[in-house]
Amino acid sequence: MSLLKSCLIIFLIFFITSFLLPIQAFLRIFKKPLSTIIPMIYHRLVLKLLSIKIIVKGNIGEDGSLIVSNHASWIDIFIISSVIKTSFVSKSEVSKWPLVSWLAKLQGTIFINRNNPKELTKIASEIHDRISKKQNVVLFPEGTSSDGNRVLPFKSSIFMLSEITDRSKLNIQPISIAYTKYNGLTMGRIERTLIAWYGDMDLLTHLYKLIRSGSFEVEVTFHNKIDISEKKSRKDIARDCEVIVRDGFLKSLNRGI
Repeated sequence: MSLLKSCLIIFLIFFITSFLLPIQAFLRIFKKPLSTIIPMIYHRLVLKLLSIKIIVKGNIGEDGSLIVSNHASWIDIFIISSVIKTSFVSKSEVSKWPLVSWLAKLQGTIFINRNNPKELTKIASEIHDRISKKQNVVLFPEGTSSDGNRVLPFKSSIFMLSEITDRSKLNIQPISIAYTKYNGLTMGRIERTLIAWYGDMDLLTHLYKLIRSGSFEVEVTFHNKIDISEKKSRKDIARDCEVIVRDGFLKSLNRGI
């Protein structure tokens, strides 16, 4: 893609962001129902500009679910939010990032300090409150983003939610995100790192390289909600989610071959 076209896309992304941001702020302040729709519209527009096509597999569950997903890039947030109305659980550092923090807060992001285990009970309670109000919450239990070629081990700590709520009313739906196509062709391990965002990568630099790279296709698989009977510990639940997500991830990659 030419330099001029890439710069135009970046301009349009920032224009759309600056246009919708105050509208979303107004809707959030006055608790208008439309505040759950604006993020979906925004993320769909940005993904369109980035030439990222989403293929959805499986059935999207009912509202009021804990959505458990693997994580490879900031793009994952746009992808999930373009498909369902939801908020996210994110590391506390994001709350201090310029612009990104505003976007996150205006979508009701729940920030968690991973270095303070005492906060986990408070965070679990907040998630429980959202779910009880029929709101979806997305959790990335890997705790960080991968290179897009694998699913990292799931951390079980945040699943303490299962210990403070009525399990019969708690829906946990695993989903798998796999980047499968690059410019219409099967994506290899090297190409997949073009869209992955991990380590100490700079966000704007990554965005620019992403735009210059071309088009991508991503497969999102919504799995059946998992069994969380009283006999299962939070480690059991985390392990079950990890197995389902990894299996779905690998199946998506194999379908792309």
